[in-house]
Amino acid sequence: MTTEPELQLRFEQCVDDCADSLFRVAFRLTGNRALASDLVQETFLNAWKNISGLKDPERMRSWLFAIMRNQNSKLIRKESHGAPSSEFLDSISAGSKTVDPATDLVQEAIACLDENHKLPVLLVSMEGLSVDEAAKILNVPKGTVLSRLHRGRQKLKEILMREQSRIAENEGHCET
Repeated sequence: MTTEPELQLRFEQCVDDCADSLFRVAFRLTGNRALASDLVQETFLNAWKNISGLKDPERMRSWLFAIMRNQNSKLIRKESHGAPSSEFLDSISAGSKTVDPATDLVQEAIACLDENHKLPVLLVSMEGLSVDEAAKILNVPKGTVLSRLHRGRQKLKEILMREQSRIAENEGHCET
């Protein structure tokens, strides 16, 4: 059995090890650096408050991703219960663009995925988690993760190919 100080030490180590990965997924979910940072901080805060409820300290990483998934769902529900505030919309438009247009294109393509396909793609394809870990985080069977992952990847490929064609077509019109 893990003692409270041992659990706290493991939590601190996991925060150090997982912070970048959690932020990348949060950024892909929200499309905004400030919102992603807030989402990760809320995840850590909720995890710390509920650390005593963690049954298996070996699964702390998966547990943190599950908490973040739930926090993101709360954020989406909160914003969808009314028209988003102009402040919220301004923060999204101000924080979503990066220096790299290809990164923006991928971010926009990921944003087009529905929530059932977005998280499996982010967790498995972009963060390197196993299908088993993703299944635990998403609280669905392994086969469901594999199916959603396949469909999500197909949809991303379609979106990116369509966008690439559109860009190539527009570049052709600019030549004189």
